[in-house]
Amino acid sequence: MRLFIAITLESAIKDRLCTMAKALAESSLSGSFTRRENMHLTLVFIGETTRLSAVKAAVDSVVAPPFSLMIGGIGRFRRNDGDIWWTGVRKDPTLLDVYRQLRASLTERGFRIDEKEYTPHLTLGRRIRLRPDFDRAAFASRIPVLEMPVHKISLMKSEFVGGRVSYTELYAKALG
Repeated sequence: MRLFIAITLESAIKDRLCTMAKALAESSLSGSFTRRENMHLTLVFIGETTRLSAVKAAVDSVVAPPFSLMIGGIGRFRRNDGDIWWTGVRKDPTLLDVYRQLRASLTERGFRIDEKEYTPHLTLGRRIRLRPDFDRAAFASRIPVLEMPVHKISLMKSEFVGGRVSYTELYAKALG
């Protein structure tokens, strides 16, 4: 199974993100935009594994109170085949602590976790090539700051279903 640990998003947040992705698509020459049902905040990407019980144990080891996600702004990761565009997530101390706990617990259990600095973000689209007249500042000014309470973390499975990527929650742990 291809697994990752994430924070799932409320419907209202997904709706606002879809509005942002649609506006970005209207300013693009090409790209693949995140479908509503796939919007989430990745905490840790695990990849292919059959060790489901070890991943669940790592999720269960997290001790943290509920907290709020603050979402806003626009950013991108440059890629040769088109950029990944996203909206940011404030580096809340509890969010970062949850990430560190997960990373440490998974590493202790023998998983190899990416060592890059954690940049919390919500992907709007991939392989995006924008029109030459795209005004990043004007676009960014239209993005509202959103807030969402977080009460759980989720173990997710990624798979291709009907030619599309689909994410399924396999397990969840309540915070607090």
